[in-house]
Amino acid sequence: MQSLLRALFVLAILSGGFLQAAHAQVKLNNGTILSDKPYFIVSYIEVAPASAGKVAGLLKQQNATGKKEPGNLRFEALERIGQPYHFVLLEAWTDIDARKAHAQAPHTVAFRKALQPHLYNPYDERPHAGLVAADPAKLANPTGNTIYVVTHADVIPPEQFAPCKRQVSEKGPCGNELIIELVNASRKHAGVVRFDALTQANRPNHMTIVEIWNSSREQEAHQVTADVKNFRDALSGVVPGSGVAADPLFVLNPLTGSLYDERLYKSID
Repeated sequence: MQSLLRALFVLAILSGGFLQAAHAQVKLNNGTILSDKPYFIVSYIEVAPASAGKVAGLLKQQNATGKKEPGNLRFEALERIGQPYHFVLLEAWTDIDARKAHAQAPHTVAFRKALQPHLYNPYDERPHAGLVAADPAKLANPTGNTIYVVTHADVIPPEQFAPCKRQVSEKGPCGNELIIELVNASRKHAGVVRFDALTQANRPNHMTIVEIWNSSREQEAHQVTADVKNFRDALSGVVPGSGVAADPLFVLNPLTGSLYDERLYKSID
C-alpha cells in the first residue's frame, strides 16, 4: 500500500511538472521567447498494418469532432503515403487550456482507448510553439490533390545560433536561421498552401516543419529548387550549392542530430 501511495505521489509530481512546463512559453538558446498561442500539437500514430482501415475511421471521427470544439483553430488527420498504417494528427488551439479541455473530453478518452489495441508504437504527442507559423484559422482546406509534408528537424544545441562550429562559416547562418530562411523562401514557391516551422515545447532544438501543397507535382518541383538544395547543403555543413564536402575523405559533420526526416501524407478527412 505504501509503495502504491509513493508511486501515486511521484506521478502527481511528474504530471504537475509537465503541466507547468507546458504552460510556460518556449525559450530558445539565444534568449528568444516564443509565444504558446496558438498552441500546436503534432501526434504520430503507428498501428498494425491490418488495423489501418479501422484506425483511419477512428481518426476521421476524432478529426470531425475536434474541429467543432471551443478554441480549435485547425484539426487534421493525415495518412502517410506509401505506409497507410502511419498517421499524424495536426492540431492548433487558441491556447493550452482549450487543448487541455479537448484532451479531457469523453470523446477523446474514448478515442484513445479504442486506438490503444491497434498501436505497435506508443502514441507520440508533441506540443509546439510557432517559430514561423501562419494563422492556422486562415489556411485553405485540403482537396483530393493536397499533399502534406511533416518533417522532424533536430539541430544540435551548439549549432542553433552563431557561432556554429560545424557550419562552413562560424558566423552562420546556423540551424535556426537556416530553417527560418527555408520557410520564408518556400512560401514564395508555386503551389504552397502552408510552410511553417514549429518548435517543440520541451526540446527547443527539435522542430517540426509542416508543409501543405496543392499537388504532388508542385511539391516535387519545390524539392529541387536552389532554395531547398542550398538549405540541405548548409544543414549538412558543406558549401551551399556544392552537394559534397571539399575533401572526399572527410566525413560529413552535419548540424543535425538526426536525419532531416521528410514524410509525405494525405488527408483522410
